[in-house]
Amino acid sequence: MNFKINKKELLDALNISSKAVSTTVPLPAFSGIKFIIKKADEEFKSDHLSLISSDSNISIFNTILKEENENIIIEEEGEIVLDAKYIVEIVRKIDGDIISFETLDSNYIKIYGTNSEFKINGISADTYPNIAFDFNENANKIRMNASELFDAVSQTIFACSTSDVKPALTGVNFKAQNGILTVNATDSYRLAMKKISLAEEYKNMEFNITIPSKYLNDIYHSIPATKDIDVIIDNQKIGFNFNNIIIQTRLLDDIFPDTSKLIANSYNQKLLINSKDLLSAIDRTSFIKSEGKNIIKMDINNEAILLTSNDQISSSYEKIPLISYEGEAFEISCSGKYLTDAIKALDCEKTCLSFSGSLKPFIATNVEDESIIQLISPVRTYK
Repeated sequence: MNFKINKKELLDALNISSKAVSTTVPLPAFSGIKFIIKKADEEFKSDHLSLISSDSNISIFNTILKEENENIIIEEEGEIVLDAKYIVEIVRKIDGDIISFETLDSNYIKIYGTNSEFKINGISADTYPNIAFDFNENANKIRMNASELFDAVSQTIFACSTSDVKPALTGVNFKAQNGILTVNATDSYRLAMKKISLAEEYKNMEFNITIPSKYLNDIYHSIPATKDIDVIIDNQKIGFNFNNIIIQTRLLDDIFPDTSKLIANSYNQKLLINSKDLLSAIDRTSFIKSEGKNIIKMDINNEAILLTSNDQISSSYEKIPLISYEGEAFEISCSGKYLTDAIKALDCEKTCLSFSGSLKPFIATNVEDESIIQLISPVRTYK
């Protein structure tokens, strides 16, 4: 193996590939990144360097193609696995705009720049498990706006359960039906839902999958700014394809509950409030916790919310003016953290809260964007 490559392009690729590297999986090869340097072939029409990384749950196939600026110059093809921690640091700290890789002896590699040189022991590429990045012929394929897709993830993923008692609730559900992609997450005490209208060519596409939140979060933070992303879905895994990069992860087998019936058709009480005012009031009570949880009580009338919180040591009282209110006066208690998460996910100046009494779940919505709904279950409190 003998090649030269642009430092910045390689470092950017390594930073993405290293997201899938494991430090806990007992297989030594998974602590490394597999380098495959090849001349143009049937898959890629130009010389290229491919990087493969995996922790057995998330796998990344990342390819840098040779371009007119001669960003890659190949003297000799080859494959090797290099320790991820070391190779990222070497590439980051080496001097010069061009980095050279040269095999000295078997798996012993010399890496050098303008004035600096490193040598590192690699692992034979044959020891790296064979990871399939292809999908079956019947897989659903859909092109989406990347920002829209991952905004939906950020608006829902926080509501996933952290308990493995119900595995399906530890993931984010994606359901395509009648031209609408519904993104759901719930821990059974709250629900975050986002709906996305699909392009006309995908109106008849149907699927119902759940992605583990841990892996989806890693993927979300691995994908750089890009306009469009191709999503490929089959029965066992999902792949995200963009800019010559494929990131794939397995799906949860457990059936995600039907959440459509949790949203009521109508609500008896509705209020509109300044989001910042409500968030600030809740934040000032966040240190007051009963049995480790910040529970807030809201006494609501047509003028204001009287927000109170107390524990055995202290109590608080806040009066928050309303923009508008419809319905009779009542009171309801809920988790301050859950309401805070919901309002932040809505990301709007004014939040609408809709209720059906003190003991039924209520929703938080953005009056300017009906595609996102946050539902919160009330907490029974005793006077």
